[in-house]
Amino acid sequence: MRKSKCLFIILFAFIALIGCGKRPVFQPGENYQEDNDRKVIDEPASRSPLLVWQLVERTTFRQAEQLLDIDRGLRKVSGNSRQSYNINSYDEIPNSAWFTNRIGQKTLSNEELGTGYVVTGGPDTSGPWTVFRPKVGGVTAGFWIKDVQGNAYILKFDPPNNPEMATAAAAMTGRFFYACGYNVPEETITSFHPDSLVIKDGVTYKDSKGEKHPFTRDKLNEILKKAYHNSDGTIRCLASLALPNIKGPFSFSGVRKDDPNDWCPHEYRRELRALYVFCSFVNHWDIKDENTMDIFVGDSGRGYIEHYLLDFGSTMGSAGHGPQNPRSGYANSFDLRDAIVSFFTLGLKKWQWEDAKPYQYPSIGYFESDIFHPAKWDPIYPIPAFENMTNRDAYWAAKIIMRFGDEDLSALIEAGQLSNPEARQYLFNTLKMRRDKIGYHWFSKVNPLDDFSLEQREKTLDLSFIDLAAEYGFDDLAAQEFEFDVSYDGKTIKVGKTSAPFISLDSQTVKALRDASAGSDFDNPERRLYRISIVSRLSNGKNTRPVHIWLWYEPTDVTFQLVGIVHED
Repeated sequence: MRKSKCLFIILFAFIALIGCGKRPVFQPGENYQEDNDRKVIDEPASRSPLLVWQLVERTTFRQAEQLLDIDRGLRKVSGNSRQSYNINSYDEIPNSAWFTNRIGQKTLSNEELGTGYVVTGGPDTSGPWTVFRPKVGGVTAGFWIKDVQGNAYILKFDPPNNPEMATAAAAMTGRFFYACGYNVPEETITSFHPDSLVIKDGVTYKDSKGEKHPFTRDKLNEILKKAYHNSDGTIRCLASLALPNIKGPFSFSGVRKDDPNDWCPHEYRRELRALYVFCSFVNHWDIKDENTMDIFVGDSGRGYIEHYLLDFGSTMGSAGHGPQNPRSGYANSFDLRDAIVSFFTLGLKKWQWEDAKPYQYPSIGYFESDIFHPAKWDPIYPIPAFENMTNRDAYWAAKIIMRFGDEDLSALIEAGQLSNPEARQYLFNTLKMRRDKIGYHWFSKVNPLDDFSLEQREKTLDLSFIDLAAEYGFDDLAAQEFEFDVSYDGKTIKVGKTSAPFISLDSQTVKALRDASAGSDFDNPERRLYRISIVSRLSNGKNTRPVHIWLWYEPTDVTFQLVGIVHED
């Protein structure tokens, strides 16, 4: 018994120790908006990782390893998981070779949302398309063409029984990820007649045994038979503009060792961790290293690497070659957790997706919002970055998704060019419900106060902010009252309450703040910091976790500046 108590005390002390972090140091200029990861480097070689082994490793060995990772487990238990490394002092991420802040920080027009990333505007249909390479890999039919302008595209098609489904899903989802901030290829829905295709001399393909054969018109027709044909003989396709100078996929863990700019381990990048939330929204179940790409930007062997997401045909209700399986998004392809549960329940455990109703619209496939749970979504196999996501990471992503208003969702759906108005309405309703579920769930994990602004008058300080739960109509999460305290060097100077998202510190409080730091060594940055902590009291009487606002004091002109925001999770 005594040994058990000692072990408990040691364990408790260790949890307390890892829960204690150094007080963040904020100061003017620390809120960087651009990551300097586009420095010129020597061009690295392309790489082709063994993706089959990666699937096995992440599905089995990595899962077992995490069960034995005591530090990681204790951090999760104590609520002190390691936060992302690339967040700035305002709890956001800077623009980088990975991510560019778009709809999260500015309003996008319907035209911008519907157009997405544009380079050429799609293949030129005024002349023939030259087939120069068959598609390699994947389960969907396709091939590469060049138009009369010399631009190269990979063409992908809708399966025969699901017209519009795969092409619409890819077009809509690619525009969604681009609007969020990710790098994606240009993708355009267009159509062509098979007679407009010509095959370049000397093109070959490999059979299942790896032997080469001439790529003939018969082989081309064999591919086209797997695509849906319109009544006039034309074929609708998604034309994806070729990415230049590709260097292989990136990994969702570690760093690329031949890229000096790749400083942050990928499992600690917020945009890769929070990608879980974005993928859950559109059910991008097929997210994996294989569906990413590094490209080298530059000439004469000098430049930098940019990082892309690609291949969105298996999203929403589409699996590319057919409709999505109801299980997709609710379990990994091999789910160790579900296998263990089924084993110990002798197979009696029933999963919600097993009662899925048949899909209604061939152009949508299986895509639903009733059983969708934002924290219980699963990709095709475990992703290290996703497994390290914190509530703060998810909250950041949820804020961006909630920026897609109803009109924005409609603009994305229009990009899919779905001909059935009932299918469009169903998709709108589904996306809207998934969006609101994501916002409600992740806003409940942190205090959803945002858009802080500090105004200093002659003798007073006013801090205003927005309660996003109230902003988006999540009444159960909206604050009824805000409780706050102001402190310096760990000592509380002011405690107060307010019913509005606005804190005003009168002249007497401001004077008390200045007096508290009298005699301080202002050469030490930490001696210039004041903290305002805000807790929201909800309608159910519960309190949220605090949001900490850090103010920088400049004694020479007696001014305060907002320099930091931390949402506790």
